[in-house]
Amino acid sequence: MQHAAIIHQLVKDFPVGDESIRVLHAIDAEIRMGELTMLVGPSGCGKTTLISAISGILSVTSGEIDILGRRLSSMSDKQKVLFRRELIGFIFQQYNLLPALTAAENAAMPLIAAGLSHSEAVRRAAEILEHIGMNGQTEKLPRQLSGGQQQRVAIARALVHNPKLIVCDEPTAALDAKTGHAVMEILRTIANDTHRAVLIVTHDNRIYPFADRILEMSDGRIIGDYTAEAFMVKEKL
Repeated sequence: MQHAAIIHQLVKDFPVGDESIRVLHAIDAEIRMGELTMLVGPSGCGKTTLISAISGILSVTSGEIDILGRRLSSMSDKQKVLFRRELIGFIFQQYNLLPALTAAENAAMPLIAAGLSHSEAVRRAAEILEHIGMNGQTEKLPRQLSGGQQQRVAIARALVHNPKLIVCDEPTAALDAKTGHAVMEILRTIANDTHRAVLIVTHDNRIYPFADRILEMSDGRIIGDYTAEAFMVKEKL
């Protein structure tokens, strides 16, 4: 199986005054193509720090990250920006939609930023929106959409440039159970593509059954690598 990311002995320290605090402790992990991987653990355990490092947003103290066949430490900051723009899609708990733009225009932003014409970018974005259940909604502004519809726009924005890795930070936390389930069905379908990987940080135990693997974190360490079934059994004990 191909890997979207290989993390080896990853360490991240944050300076605090004259000292430093270690947030990630020698982490080893793999994110595989064709899988939906969830990263779980209590608040403050390092989950968001880890996905920020994997995405090349945050520099690390030591260790290596090979992502989609390239080593992050070999890239300049500019190269990392271009790499993310081309190959990584982001979905967040806060939808971060621009209020003056339509759903299709919001979803088209990565293509517009990459230099595609406005009309072609919006056309491609509208196609993806319709594919994920937004028929008849592409010309609406964010304020005219429900929370679930806004999250679908955010998903389309993450997919429109055909990335290989989709990184999600609490994508269902602000949604009710039914809407969250619908969003996860979309992400589950995306993860079935052997040329893509989906990585989700979550506290939402309602969505655990959608995972192929669950990585459990505690105090800056990965303390377990489970199937969804095995993790849910463990949680009930």
